[in-house]
Amino acid sequence: MTGRIGVYICSCVTNISDVVDVEEVARFATQFPGVAYAKVHSLLCSEEGKAFLSEDIQKEQPDRIVIAACSPKEHEHTFRKVLAANGLNPYLLQMANIREQVAWVTADPDEATAKAKSYLKAALQRIPLHEPLPKQEIECNPNALVIGAGPAGMEAALMLARAGRKVYLVEKNPFIGGKAVLYEEVFPNLECATCMLEPKMDEVLHHENIELFTLSEVQEVLGFIGNFTVKIRKHPRYVAADKCIGCGACFEACPVSAKNEFNFGLNNRRAIFTPFAGTLPNVPVIDRQNCLRFRGEECTRCQEVCPFGAIDYDDRELTVERNVGAIVVATGFDLCDPTALPAYGYGKIPDVFTSLEFERLLAATGPTEGKIIRQNGKKPKSVAIIHCVGSRNKKEHAYCSAVCCLYATKFNHLIKKKLPKASVFHLYTDWCLPGKNNHTLFDTFKGKTCALRVLSPQTIKVKRERDQIAITYQDPSGTKNKLLTEMVVLCPAMVASQGTAAIASVLSLPQGKGGFLSESHTKLGPVATTTEGVYIAGCAQGPKNIEESVAQGAAAAGAILAALVPGKKLELEATTVTVDPERCGGCGICIALCPYGALGWDGERKVAAVNQALCKGCGTCAAACPSRALKSRHFTTEEIYAEIEALVG
Repeated sequence: MTGRIGVYICSCVTNISDVVDVEEVARFATQFPGVAYAKVHSLLCSEEGKAFLSEDIQKEQPDRIVIAACSPKEHEHTFRKVLAANGLNPYLLQMANIREQVAWVTADPDEATAKAKSYLKAALQRIPLHEPLPKQEIECNPNALVIGAGPAGMEAALMLARAGRKVYLVEKNPFIGGKAVLYEEVFPNLECATCMLEPKMDEVLHHENIELFTLSEVQEVLGFIGNFTVKIRKHPRYVAADKCIGCGACFEACPVSAKNEFNFGLNNRRAIFTPFAGTLPNVPVIDRQNCLRFRGEECTRCQEVCPFGAIDYDDRELTVERNVGAIVVATGFDLCDPTALPAYGYGKIPDVFTSLEFERLLAATGPTEGKIIRQNGKKPKSVAIIHCVGSRNKKEHAYCSAVCCLYATKFNHLIKKKLPKASVFHLYTDWCLPGKNNHTLFDTFKGKTCALRVLSPQTIKVKRERDQIAITYQDPSGTKNKLLTEMVVLCPAMVASQGTAAIASVLSLPQGKGGFLSESHTKLGPVATTTEGVYIAGCAQGPKNIEESVAQGAAAAGAILAALVPGKKLELEATTVTVDPERCGGCGICIALCPYGALGWDGERKVAAVNQALCKGCGTCAAACPSRALKSRHFTTEEIYAEIEALVG
């Protein structure tokens, strides 16, 4: 039993003292062995309160401290700093939560005071068992890996690069810009998307601190915050970027025609190609699956016409290794596949398009050079836009993608601009137009177009009827209705991009609704993850628009700049787990259970081993260990039992 415990009880102005008799709780504390004194203060977390606590520690010289106040989540770190500043190990502190768990939930003063006493008793029983924990620090690498070169990824990469950090930007496509380069104009102000993005894309390509890997994917990540080792698989382009000037002579020479996946198969491209005019980097790529040379024929036409000798058939896949301190995952989104929802006729009925396909029809760089035309070559006299396809439905995706109504209003404007006489119909359940600027575009066509409210998207059926498309639906009253149109645009739910599951597995990140990567806290940690040093941004985290994606990219970069400062060591969590090798039986249960990947295998001693840099002291392994070989620092079995026994006693 320790000899000198100092007890401080906070009134929290009147938050606690309105219900709890804090003076009585202080008198109660002095009855316990080892308690040297007990004092009450009106607001310990204030500057005045911290000054009082600091001066009193110097005066009273306690060797352990118990504070009865608010939740430890709120101010335990505040009081630990005060202890450390005054020569006490910060882990020789125990807090009793008598605000959230007592005063705020117990109306009767007598009951609240008794309950506060029991919580304080538990803290006093536990505090003598506390041990001083050492401060652990490691050298850290301040550079970063960014996965995905869309708006969020580019913003994160540029912010870090401008701050002098080396950034490795990995993009699976042969171009940068993400889905945003698909668009002709973006809501709400109908700005040219590529004009808006091009300065950022150009800066990414030419920034001395950014090493860009296109046609690449992250294969393996080992290590922990401040010290990650990353393996990147770089697929061959077969065109030397340092020689090619993007003249396009090779396109005309290529005899092969294949579907252009960038335009969703709505037109064709060559086997050597750039996905669209204005691609950055403006360097072609050879499609091995369709190139005659890679199919066994002796075709060298593109190489023969290239005036710069840029075609390299001997280009090979490479695996490169880079060391970084932090990682940003900005892998973007895809749309849910409407072919899985046969009622909408997608893939079976001509002139039924997804929103991304329609974006390409509207684009000057698209398959029709911006003309809205049907598959028969005629201009449609009417277009129906169906909202919430695969959304707000528990069988598919229960959430709202938040941007569909916004781009549907943009479509409305552009259709009327290109086809002034065409009729536009919106089939919707309700409108979602959040944000201070986003209602403006809706107001421009409200009352000038036909908005048909449906009972739910699941009541909509799309069928072919002669040369038109028949849409049947139920209105809010349940009445069945029918609409004839010549073109249909579907607004499907946004889901995590293809390959997100693979990167989630590599980085041990959990996935949530729609396959999106889960944040550490919905409100307080929207770009952080459960793996320290790994951040998520943009549509990798959930559906959002370009503005929100860029903001999250900047937030992720800011978190890295704050956490990893060049020349400054990284402080590790002190409340980690230790292994007693004499007790460990080598069963491996703890290794399988650790949510942070902090437990490994010591092959030489045949026991479990803890990586102190990865361990967060959650105690999952210690609770499961059948031989009690694992011990959680600051949360030992003895400490927890002391609290429980005090409460039940």
